[in-house]
Amino acid sequence: MTQTLLAVVVVTVLGAGSAQAHHSYGAYFEDRSVSIEGTIESIKSANPHVVLTLRTDTSQVYTAEWQNLFQLGYANVTATTLKASDRIIVTGAPRDPSSHIVTLLKEIRRPADGWRWLRMTGTAPGVSERR
Repeated sequence: MTQTLLAVVVVTVLGAGSAQAHHSYGAYFEDRSVSIEGTIESIKSANPHVVLTLRTDTSQVYTAEWQNLFQLGYANVTATTLKASDRIIVTGAPRDPSSHIVTLLKEIRRPADGWRWLRMTGTAPGVSERR
């Protein structure tokens, strides 16, 4: 009984730590939201975040920190869902505005075909859909 209880506690603690804790969002403005429209220049599909690099019409470059590969997989987002040259609109929380980094993404839209990814509340992975 003691070994079983210990195993449950260890698995719970390790699982919770990996799901939440690689960094805090203290450097971001969680209470603000920005939308950036641009063309994807690159996609880095690696943990801890999938990272999109966007270039706006005014040639500004932004970095958008998306969720991790595991979470995106649950939302049916694959390595081929988005690609370089796709025009998208990213909505999320800004970091220091001079850094051009957006994180805690709430939504990504691709107007050309109506595809959309929407973050669910809490730690849910999100959903993707085509309208």
